[in-house]
Amino acid sequence: MENLPNKKIKASKLNSIDGLELIPVKLEHILISPDNHTFALIAGDDKDIAIPLNSYEGSMLSFVFKGLHKSSHINTIHQLFVKFISDQNTKIESIYLESKVGDIIYASVHFVDVKHRRFYSICSLIDALILSLINKTQLYVVKNAWEKIDSFDDWQYDEFIVDWSNE
Repeated sequence: MENLPNKKIKASKLNSIDGLELIPVKLEHILISPDNHTFALIAGDDKDIAIPLNSYEGSMLSFVFKGLHKSSHINTIHQLFVKFISDQNTKIESIYLESKVGDIIYASVHFVDVKHRRFYSICSLIDALILSLINKTQLYVVKNAWEKIDSFDDWQYDEFIVDWSNE
């Protein structure tokens, strides 16, 4: 222990935790533009955002958003996953949208098992939205990531088809 250098950490060099605040968000609608591009409209306290979806993501999200997965004769991969973790005595505890890098939004799904062991996994935004709908889990976003995403108010959305119904 004598050979270790004595270093002091200056408080001014530590990162602030202000940007790590969690903001509750909700998938409000699925939008379809006149040129058939699909967007997920996510609402927070201070703004709404629209995330572009590819055709597969848009179809899967719409299927779950409208509640059609409940009466489907074939389970989606997300339903199979939720059933599998349930069989393993594990449940989804929380879901966070954690960061935005370029055009990609990363999310984390936090799990807890019957022995109260906690673990998490990183997934895509769409998988997080679908899992939160299936599991009826509140979705949160980290403030730093939320501030990096452009507000939907800046868009021209008069001509969009809005999927108003949710389940």
